Amino acid sequence: MKTLALVLAIILFVLALLAWSGIAAFLPALGIDGTHHLKHGILYFVLGILCLVWMRFSASAPTEA
Repeated sequence: MKTLALVLAIILFVLALLAWSGIAAFLPALGIDGTHHLKHGILYFVLGILCLVWMRFSASAPTEA
């Protein structure tokens, strides 16, 4: 799960950069229609951060009771 979270985080950060730069005009299936959308970039960035948090919590050793 740690690897999956890291891969998803990297993909989402790349999508955020593409959305902010306007290069993502070729990705209409992801909700980007070719114009600058700050909201999409913020959403992808926040989801990437959440994936990193997921990776951090899934990497911790289980506590013994």
